[in-house]
Amino acid sequence: MAKRNAVRVTAPARIDLSGGWSDTPPICYNRGGTVMVAGVTLEGVQPIEAVVSQRAASGVLVRSKDLKKRRILKTDAEIADHSDPHDWCALVKAALTVTGYKVKDGGLEIALSSGLPKGSGMGTSSILGACTVAALDNIAGRKFDVHRVMELTLRLEQEMNTGGGWEDQMGALVPGLKILRTKAGKRQRPEWDVVADVKPFAALLKERGLLYFTGEKRMARNVLRGVISNYKADGEEGKERVAALRDGAERCFAAIKSEDWERFAACVNEYWMLKKAMDPGSTNERIEYIIARMSPWTSAVSIAGAGGGGFMFILAKSAEAKNKIVASLDRRPPVKWAKFYDFDVDEKGLTFHV
Repeated sequence: MAKRNAVRVTAPARIDLSGGWSDTPPICYNRGGTVMVAGVTLEGVQPIEAVVSQRAASGVLVRSKDLKKRRILKTDAEIADHSDPHDWCALVKAALTVTGYKVKDGGLEIALSSGLPKGSGMGTSSILGACTVAALDNIAGRKFDVHRVMELTLRLEQEMNTGGGWEDQMGALVPGLKILRTKAGKRQRPEWDVVADVKPFAALLKERGLLYFTGEKRMARNVLRGVISNYKADGEEGKERVAALRDGAERCFAAIKSEDWERFAACVNEYWMLKKAMDPGSTNERIEYIIARMSPWTSAVSIAGAGGGGFMFILAKSAEAKNKIVASLDRRPPVKWAKFYDFDVDEKGLTFHV
């Protein structure tokens, strides 16, 4: 594959519907992981983007469209300094490191953007990492490989000290609505089954589904540290909860395939209960307040990602109930920046625009 002068990569966000955290090391190393996940567009577009282009000048010019910041990375030593997750360039530095880039290889410009609030719980950081890795591979003339990008993104997160598993990036790399599975072991290579026809599920979301940004921002690594700590301390009970996560993902997949929406709602609710049992930090006062306000009209509720804030996935009891939820929260939002987002199942996955 020939080298390119420029490439733009976009990707969907993802919603974990069941089984999340079973994909996180060391849990997946010990037990294997099983996650039911949907790639989703927001406001009609894939919201996560990385653009990489060659430049005549030396070094790497990094731009964040969201933060309106720019920086030039001039040396390999500067690129190797990527262990501080609060450094806004850390993700790019780590992506350059895991893909083997050296300053002598030639100048680059890397521009990143996301249409999601920070700390959204929709897998943004991992997916942005995957987009950046895929774009760097493409510009270097390497052929796209799902497992390579997944593994390098996992390494990228370890380099940044943010932790995390493979679910976020795989949720975006693989199109549509799918269940992802791995076996126990240090080499995690997810396999997947997809829901062949997403139209019934997409219709359910249109009629009864809601995606609400709670206004509560959080850093996933802080929640995940609690999850891993509790898993190690809980012994057999921790193992049973992981088994329940994996079994729940299988039942969720079966429910969606059979269009059994009551069973699907039960799986989502069980998943949320398991998250809170594994780490009380998954929820907080604001989240519980929102859930209580909606309770007369909801069939299922879960917080996307690690929890502790970010986006809330809601399945209303009916189209009428959905309208009542929207009216209630729009009239008196928990904070002024909380809002609903239009969303739909993404059927493209990570996409190259050359």
